[in-house]
Amino acid sequence: MKRYITLLIISLFLFILSAFPLFLIFREIIIDSNISTRYAIEHVYVDESGFHQIIDTDSITINDMKIDIIEEPTGKKAPLTLWDEDEGVPAGDIVNVHFRISGEPISEPSEIWLSNRNRGSRYFSWLDILSVKDYATGKTHIKIVQRLTDDDEMDDREWKIITINDYGDVKEEKVSYETRSEHPLNVKLINFSDTSLMSLGYYSDIMQGYPSLIFPVLYPFVTGLFGLIGTLIAFVKMRGKFNT
Repeated sequence: MKRYITLLIISLFLFILSAFPLFLIFREIIIDSNISTRYAIEHVYVDESGFHQIIDTDSITINDMKIDIIEEPTGKKAPLTLWDEDEGVPAGDIVNVHFRISGEPISEPSEIWLSNRNRGSRYFSWLDILSVKDYATGKTHIKIVQRLTDDDEMDDREWKIITINDYGDVKEEKVSYETRSEHPLNVKLINFSDTSLMSLGYYSDIMQGYPSLIFPVLYPFVTGLFGLIGTLIAFVKMRGKFNT
């Protein structure tokens, strides 16, 4: 009997230790699966090779709707990133960007840092334009995703997301790191557009780290499974002992 009590204590400890991270992981998986099943997301910009990429032009026409990105100089330079230093490129300009549809402004301007790197979009990590098809309604909307904050702490980051429907109607909303759980689709858009800098989770970032054998394989999956099985075995054996 004593060995089954020991097994029960160890198993319960492992299961309780693993339960919360397992809950966080499965919640992230389920939400992401629901979003991916309902929506089809794609970059609207197509490069010279025919691939959909992060926007790298200041004017694009989508279904007879012209979207212009107007860059207003601020006279400021962005800090050099590690990638800038590796490529030996000068610091990019900091500009206020204005969005216009058919010449009409649709949002208040806000700052982004332009990139001078020899590869990738000059708007990379700051701005992208996406198409989002909702399979539930059959409608496709255009989404402009813009990061509003610089490269400081993740907890302080904010984004602006502008939605344009088929009729040219515009809706703007802001998403912060702290309120991201209220906007699961927007989290997916921020990650897809690479404006997150570091991938976001819907409620937690537990799934965003680089996986290893220790996490999440050994902990919490193996420890959780061992804890559950061990607890069941201990209960069955102890119950059998009490009934004899």
